[in-house]
Order: sequence, then structure tokens, then C-alpha cells
Amino acid sequence: MFEVNNRVATARSGKLSGDDWEIKTPGILFMNTERFPAPEKAEATLGQTYDDIHTLDKSLELYRNPRIFIEEFIKFREEIGHQAALYLPGIALPHNLAILCYLGADILDSSRASLLSSEDYFLTSDGAWPADKIQENECHCSGCDVSLYNHNMQALYTELHRVRGHIARGTLREYVEYKAKTSPKLVEILRRFDSQHYDFQEKRYPITGAKFRATTRLALGRPDIERFRRRVIQRYRKPDVPKVLVLLPCSAKKPYSDSKSHYFMRNAIRNSGVSMDVHEVIITSPLGLVPRELELYYPAQNYDIPVTGQWFEDEKVMINNMLNKYLNINKYEHIINHLGDENLLDIEATVTTEGSPKSDASLKKLQMTLADITEGSKSNWKERSSQEVCSMAMFQFGPEAEQMFQGAVVKGRYPKLRIFRGKEQVASISHITGMLIPTLEGAKFMVEKDIHTVKIADFEITGNIFAVGVEDADPNIRVGDEVAVVRDGKLAACGTARMNGEEMVQSNRGEAVRARHRVK
Repeated sequence: MFEVNNRVATARSGKLSGDDWEIKTPGILFMNTERFPAPEKAEATLGQTYDDIHTLDKSLELYRNPRIFIEEFIKFREEIGHQAALYLPGIALPHNLAILCYLGADILDSSRASLLSSEDYFLTSDGAWPADKIQENECHCSGCDVSLYNHNMQALYTELHRVRGHIARGTLREYVEYKAKTSPKLVEILRRFDSQHYDFQEKRYPITGAKFRATTRLALGRPDIERFRRRVIQRYRKPDVPKVLVLLPCSAKKPYSDSKSHYFMRNAIRNSGVSMDVHEVIITSPLGLVPRELELYYPAQNYDIPVTGQWFEDEKVMINNMLNKYLNINKYEHIINHLGDENLLDIEATVTTEGSPKSDASLKKLQMTLADITEGSKSNWKERSSQEVCSMAMFQFGPEAEQMFQGAVVKGRYPKLRIFRGKEQVASISHITGMLIPTLEGAKFMVEKDIHTVKIADFEITGNIFAVGVEDADPNIRVGDEVAVVRDGKLAACGTARMNGEEMVQSNRGEAVRARHRVK
């Protein structure tokens, strides 16, 4: 990370350390000549570029208009590429530092905080306030004992470390949603960023992540959540065997199947004698729809929401729009609503709840209704589980992946399952991420279909693969995706992506793929 005399906030890894820079005057950076001897005391002023550090001109002026600021920022970020560091001078304050880092800024300075100090503004984590409006002893930081300037620098530096901690824990987005509420401008920036620039965010967002709390309505726009919703509609296809759709409520405990409420509801489905014909889909906010076989997939088992039993109007609209699109693609003979809220959905369905979905009366009604409307499928669980794996593969890799696991046999005890084709294991299911983890045998199918492939130069793989050796990569690859490494047209290794596909091609440093298996 970059750091300028402990006053520059950064979000991304870089090749320079904190000792490489020093501030001489606000907004002007000087490079440490001991580590970089040429040229002597090289200077990077506002509007200029030095090496791979680029400055966005007129940052403060742009920042005053969120719409223009975001558009210009994204345009500039795309132009300079993944390897360059982007410097936003003159706008960082404790309350907006997190969102600037989240947008993709690498270097931020203390000049704005310094200027506001001279104008007698007291900086806090939720804004800038006239110093004469601050109560005595409202802050007890060490800087307050010296001067207002020292307090403000301390506040900025404290926020820098807090942001770094969230980056390390993978919870920066959650923190940004919390911080955005301190300013209408920050809410506008985040909403515009989510609604108008999903593609820019999504390709930079890892496919797996840490647990998070979706406690604000801003969480509806999270790119990882939006990606899940889109993949359910665009990629996922239900198994062929089940003809009855049962819509179930979510649970506080994740994964859903570990909760008591889902234990009771699934028992009722099994006791009906027609569970083979039933496809369970969970209705939840902010994810919308979660087919049972995707409940381990990020973020379905990683989010936490307040459970009030009440729905906001935008949540209802999101769920109903998604459900109608889903049903236009995935056809069922019967639909059962076991949500306990008859007013949530605008589709025709048989309601099987009387009060709580887990009440004895509701569970009995669900069981009897299923037994009455279907005679049961002639298929077996072997066929059903094979179809579910195909559905998971399409969700994870895309529609082309369906053939990778056709006719596969699932072995093991849920959720630790292994996938076989013939006598060869082709994949396993991670109980941590819910993802299909291909073996070398399974990765051969990825190479055949050119799915999530990374093409490398002709060199021996002795460890992980770095970007300098990558010649081409599937642009659909995201950080955390399972990939197949190809050399001279043949499978050379398989593993986990540490960059997205675009970044692998653009970059000349950094780890591109963490190899799990290598062809000997």
C-alpha cells in the first residue's frame, strides 16, 4: 500500500512502500531518491504523471458533482489500466475516505484536511463541523492536546487504518454503506455507482467473499448480490425432474438447511412421499431467489439481514420482477407459496400456510397439498442429483458448462460431495463456497469448451502462475473463479484465479492463478 507521511489513504496493493514518499507541500509528492535514484528528486505535481502513478485533474471540482465525478473517474480508471496507481488530490476527509477507496482510488492526500484546519473546521468520521460548535472534550485523541490541525490529521489517519482493516477483512463495501449515511452526496455517489456502473464494479468483485451484514437498503445494489440475481435468471436452469415449485422463506441461520425452520419444512416435504418432484426455492432479500442447490454459493450463505417480517416496496418489486422472469424460463406444473405472507407475491400459487410457515398446521397443510397434487416421479435420486450438478455448473461457469457434468454421479454426504463420470472424479463441491472444484480430469472439459481458460507461455509450472506469463484469458473470469491453465493448446494445470481475466492479460506482475493441480 502507498502511504505519504502517514497521511495518504490507499486501497490497492502497490510496489511502493510508505518510505518511498514524503509531502513537501499539500498536493505535491516527491519520490524518495534513495530507492529510485533517477531522476534526482523527481517531482509529481497535480495534473502530471510519474511512472505508473496517474493524477485525476480537477478532482475537487469534479467531486462537487457526483454524476460527473463518477463518470470521469471510471473513464480515467479504465484508460490507465489495472497496473497504474490513481491519485485523487485534495478531496480526502475522514467521512469520505472509505468510499473513495471503494471506487478505486489508490492514493489520497491530506491537503483538504489541512485546508479545513486553517478554516477552523473540526473533522470527525461523519463530517466537518465548525470548531466553535464542538463541545469541550467531545474528542479525546492525542492530537486534541496539541492543536486543531493535529486532531484533524489524527482523525484522517485513524480512518485510514480503519479502512485498511476492512479491506483486509473483505468488508469494505459493508463499511461504505454505513459511512454513506453520513452525507447525501455519498449516498448519491454510491447509488449512481451501483445503478449506472454495475459492469465496472462486477468484473473487479471477487466471486467469493467474507460474511457481511445487509442492514441498509443500499445493500440491494451490491455488485455481488446483483451478480447473483442476474446469474439465477441468465445462467441457471432448474433440474428437469421436479415439476412442483415450493417457495420457502429464508432463515436467520445460514445455510438455510441448517436452520430449525427449514428442517421442519423439508421434513414435511419428505413425508409427503413426492419429494423427488419438488424443487425448493428460497425467497429472500436482498438476493431475491435462491434455488436450494445454490444455498452454499456466495453470497447465499454469507449475508445477514434484520428479520422483521416486513418488506419494503423496493424489495417486493425486486422479488416479483425476478420471480416472473424466472418462471418465464423455468416451467412447473404447480407452484406452492409457503412463505407465510400472502401479499408478497403477485403470482398465482397454492398457499399452504396458516400463520407461521413452521406451525404444525402449516407443515401438515404443505405435506397434504403435495401428496394430493402429484403422484410422484418415476425418476430416482441419482438422476435428480446429476441434474442438480448440471444446474450448478451452468450457474458457476455459464450455459456451456451443462455438458461438463451430464450423466455424472454424485457421491458422499451433503455438503461434502464428489462428482464422478465413470470411474474418474471430475469435481468436488466446496462446503465453504458451494462451488464446483474441478479435478484435472474435470478441467479437461473446461479446455474442450474453452470455459474459464488461462493461456500461458511455454514454461514449466513449478508453483503458482504469475501474470507476466499469461498470454490470454477468458474475460469472464473473476477473482476466486475456478480456471483451467492451458499451454500449447493442452491442459497444464487448474486452480483458482487471483485476478480477473482482463487484469491477467493487462498485468505484468502479480499472482494470476493459484495452482491446485498440475499436469506432470
